[in-house]
Order: sequence, then C-alpha cells, then structure tokens
Amino acid sequence: MHVSMTQEIKKTILSMLGNGANNGRISLKFPGIRKAQIDQIRKESAKGTPETLNKIKRDPLLTLYKAGEIDLNELYAAEYIRYAFTLITADVVMRVMSFEGFVDLFGGKPTESESQLQSRVQKQYADWFDECTKKMIKVGPIIHLLTEPVSLRETDAYYRYRNGTSRKYAVRGLKLYVEMFNPNKGIDV
Repeated sequence: MHVSMTQEIKKTILSMLGNGANNGRISLKFPGIRKAQIDQIRKESAKGTPETLNKIKRDPLLTLYKAGEIDLNELYAAEYIRYAFTLITADVVMRVMSFEGFVDLFGGKPTESESQLQSRVQKQYADWFDECTKKMIKVGPIIHLLTEPVSLRETDAYYRYRNGTSRKYAVRGLKLYVEMFNPNKGIDV
C-alpha cells in the first residue's frame, strides 16, 4: 500500500512535523505512508537560503553526546540545570490555582507537586553550583551553552578561553551533576 501525496496531505504532514510529530505518529494518521515519503517532505521543508542554512547551528550537547563524551544521564542533567536557571532568572509572577479534589497519583504513589519540583530543582542547582566552585569548574560557560544558541567554539571565544576549554567545563559539570543527583532516577515521595 502506498499513500499518494496530495498538497493537502503534504500540508498536514508539514504541520505535524512542525509540532514535533515523529514518523510513527504520522503513519498512524496516514496508514500506508512510507518513511521515504515523510523524509522527503522533511527534507523539502528544511530547504532555505545558503545564508539561513549557515545560521543553523548544531546543539553542542548533541555534539558531545555523539562524540561519547557525555551520555543520556548528562543530557537529563542539562535539562535540570536549564530548568533551574530559567526558574531562578524568571520574573516573579503570582499564580492562583485551586487543586481541590485532585490527588496526584502515578503508579499508586503520590507525585511531586509543581512547587515541590521547582524548589527541589533550584536547591539542587545551588548545591551543584557550590560544588562546581569547590572543584574549580566554571559554571558560566555551562550556563551559556545551555541557555544561548551558541556553539562550543563561540562560548570559548565569548569567555576568551582556548579552544576546547568550554567543552571540558561542560563535560565535567554535567558529570558532577549526575554524580550528585542522578537525575534519570527520579524521586521517592
């Protein structure tokens, strides 16, 4: 079976790809579609001018991951650090919500509330920051890599480091976070 590509189907698939849908979700919507067809639409949508394509940068964390310098746990650690940093630097706003009658359960166990999660993540960030300082790991380049669309080389230039220095700090800092908190493990409530 083969799906013929009408303009309407292409538009729908482009929209789904733009919203982060993977090949599996697209094939559920369009039974019989082939991976090659989806990849062709993905490739067509990624075209741009040479200037635009030059501006697209590779994620430095994925570069480190593909090189085998960090693993999945360090990618989790990066997300925790990024989340804590955004919480700490975000504007203070008041939120009013009522959760009366709701019980958060996951697998029969109560889950962590959003405010507990935010407090825990911020405390872990502070503890990690202090430990990095003790171990002479510069946190600035790590945060710069995690919060700005920059490469490792651009971060070295920004901090006036030799090439490769930001990479070393990022790897050491992320490994330290995993050592301290094991972010992939989750929590016990």
